[in-house]
Amino acid sequence: MYDAGALVAIDKRHDKPLRDHQTRLAQGDAIIVPAPVAAQVVRSPKRHARLMLTLRGCDIVPFGEQDVSPVGLLLARAGTSDVTDGLVALTAVKAEAAVVTSDADDIRHLLRTLGVRLPVLAP
Repeated sequence: MYDAGALVAIDKRHDKPLRDHQTRLAQGDAIIVPAPVAAQVVRSPKRHARLMLTLRGCDIVPFGEQDVSPVGLLLARAGTSDVTDGLVALTAVKAEAAVVTSDADDIRHLLRTLGVRLPVLAP
């Protein structure tokens, strides 16, 4: 699962995140991106060709009505307010997925609040 920091690093052509992304694709890993994460980073599709290409290879999952209460409840329990981070944590738990994020401490806190341990990786 990618959070905004992972997508920004790939878009900026940082070596390690770009190599890691290519390795994940070559291994057939399913890469999940919650729709609000994609919305955070897409500003000008014509100027962000690498980002748009990256997103084409990802499974963009919606933020639906069924997510509203679970995300809100998680944020209340965790004492935080970032809706996107809450959705990332809940989606990662559902998919049993590692999270690639520049907000590692925040995501780990949310996962701990859920009583779950998943890998949280830097981009």
